[in-house]
Amino acid sequence: MTTAANTVKISAVICSYNRARFIIKAVDSIFAQRFPVADYEVVVVDNNSTDNTLALLARYQADHPQRAFRYYTELNQGVSHTRTRCVKEARGEVVAFIDDDSYAEDNWLGSIHDFFATHPDVYSLGGKILPYYLAEPPAWFSRYFFGLVGRFDLGKDIKPLTGSRYPCGANMAFRKAIFEEIGFFNTAIGRSGTGLSAGEEKDIYLKILATGKRVYYLPQMVVHHAVEANKFDIGYVQRHSMGIGSSEKVRLKDASLYRRTLKYFEYIGKWGYAVLYGTGFLLRGQWSRFHMLERFRWWVLKGYWQ
Repeated sequence: MTTAANTVKISAVICSYNRARFIIKAVDSIFAQRFPVADYEVVVVDNNSTDNTLALLARYQADHPQRAFRYYTELNQGVSHTRTRCVKEARGEVVAFIDDDSYAEDNWLGSIHDFFATHPDVYSLGGKILPYYLAEPPAWFSRYFFGLVGRFDLGKDIKPLTGSRYPCGANMAFRKAIFEEIGFFNTAIGRSGTGLSAGEEKDIYLKILATGKRVYYLPQMVVHHAVEANKFDIGYVQRHSMGIGSSEKVRLKDASLYRRTLKYFEYIGKWGYAVLYGTGFLLRGQWSRFHMLERFRWWVLKGYWQ
């Protein structure tokens, strides 16, 4: 086990909330890595789960005393509080996030370590997220809802990310030193309990880019993300979509009136584009795809407006 005085090369960290069904699979996928076990640790921060997540973590720690595994409870509700706690508890030079309902491929840590080691000017990475479906996607599902199921796939090439796209929380890594410069995750946004606000990943990446430091997409850094049936519930989709808009409004609350107004008209434009582009679905007889694409963009606009 590592001690408080020691450091490791990478801290693999997991924010958890009521994912007893998946959490041990996530942890085991990290300890199955083709990476020297002495060079990494696994840290789970639970955010007041009401299922038996904590009991499972306690049992796991007791059953594997030789593993560098620690877990904590973050009492402040919200994923931004939990992500921040993960960074603070991490002893690694690099902090790598994976979601509690995901599992990593066995070269995940190795690919992160090797890229950072050979690119000292890069301060954050985002990898490929491939969903695996536990329920059949409905007829209305299209590529415009990849964000809903956590899919992040920018192809086979390594590339810089400049702000129009940014890594997703289920698969992202940072040099820990960057947080000393830019601060931690914005606790005014991000999911909290069953709430579906968002935006804490976008916020942190824009802060990194604003310092002039580089962020890259690394395709060989792969995790697989579970998609449960509830993700396709219309009420869930509506709350998720409105959460995108409302969190963006909170993120921009201190921005100029010009920037806030520009974002409003951007969302109006995207709604109009959805209606226009969605006519292609109509021409193919796919009414449900048109309707949900239009609704998605309307709900995002509504969330920002309200």
